[in-house]
Amino acid sequence: MQIAIFGLGKMGGQIARRLQANGFEVLAWNRSKEPREEVAKAGVKTFADIGELIKNLSDQPRVFWLMLPQAIVHDFIFGEQGLMFYLKEGDIVIDGGNSFYKESIKLSVLLKAHNIHFYDCGTSGGVWGEKDGFALMVGGPKEQWPAVEPVFKALSSGENYGLVGDNGAGHFVKMVHNGIEYGMMEAIGEGYAILQTSHFKPDLKTVTKIYRQGSVVRSWLVDLMANIFEHENIDATSGQIGMLGEGEWTVEAGHELGVDVRVLEEAVNVRKESSDPKNQQKFSNKVVALLRKQFGGHGVVKK
Repeated sequence: MQIAIFGLGKMGGQIARRLQANGFEVLAWNRSKEPREEVAKAGVKTFADIGELIKNLSDQPRVFWLMLPQAIVHDFIFGEQGLMFYLKEGDIVIDGGNSFYKESIKLSVLLKAHNIHFYDCGTSGGVWGEKDGFALMVGGPKEQWPAVEPVFKALSSGENYGLVGDNGAGHFVKMVHNGIEYGMMEAIGEGYAILQTSHFKPDLKTVTKIYRQGSVVRSWLVDLMANIFEHENIDATSGQIGMLGEGEWTVEAGHELGVDVRVLEEAVNVRKESSDPKNQQKFSNKVVALLRKQFGGHGVVKK
């Protein structure tokens, strides 16, 4: 099965290589040269020109996977000489990035007017997804699902994918996932800060070893704490925490729906406040910043 991938950044490159390794014929476009050269090492066919890529697609229906920043998705499709110039009836477009779910709904309507099928896919797994499989939350039409399910299954670890609703649902579920992530990471950071500050001064590597097996709080995030204590210098790390927006979107959705989201809201506020230098010494903030680095490869600021 052929699939065209547009955008070979941190996640797009992983997706291209994992699909290629699972028997797909992957054709990939990226504006800059270096990412194209990197995925080409895995056998992916790469193109600097969108039109040239399209000429090499023969499968029907044609499947186009976008792994682009959400701010440029609309223009990439509908801009001058954008992807829409090459699309035709029956094609399938998948947006696998972190797009806002309301924008995904609008996009699906615009494409449906041209009889083009659209799926919005929330993609989780960070820098570990290529090896371990991604978790994939998909929104879109049921009718075309059999045509694209093999793509999602190959990218997953086997069962952690699914069609969760109509267009917009995939990115909505992923948005909430990231909001929950904010709260969980903040709870871990604050808990470890209490441990670190207490007069007991427990060895945090030992505490983590205990938490990881058999405890109620065992989780992948706690597993990643072991990596932090093994490989990172917490003291030399700034507690400035980056954020991409999904947590804030989740809080806004909670307010719109009348749902109490006080934990998620405070987690978002902590990240906003971490831009203040006086908060960048907080142990909990340093932990959260390093957790983001561990699972997503996000950069941290060194002191």
